[in-house]
Amino acid sequence: MPRLEDSEQALLNAGQSTKQRVKSAWDGFSDFALRDNVLEVAVGLILAAAFTTVVTSFISDILLPPFSLIPGINKNLEEKFAILRRGPHYAKGSGYNTLKQALEDGAVVLAYG
Repeated sequence: MPRLEDSEQALLNAGQSTKQRVKSAWDGFSDFALRDNVLEVAVGLILAAAFTTVVTSFISDILLPPFSLIPGINKNLEEKFAILRRGPHYAKGSGYNTLKQALEDGAVVLAYG
């Protein structure tokens, strides 16, 4: 049976080894994060997020309202869906009026609006 002093020494050695591995990992991460390429990628991601917001706003606020005035197009462009598999309560003549109604009936839908 190992003595208590041996167990304490093994625990201290394990603690020092873990401390060295954590310090080494942190140093490696900080070297990686402070390189120029990482900063360029971060700036690119920020610009991409801003561009996505601008495009989304342009489409939903400027482009779609006049597009919905074209005759023959459903006015509710935000809730478009296609039925891939009908639910048990599917009405043959009218189908589903809303996406929520189709989902509640258990239909499999592809929502694209």
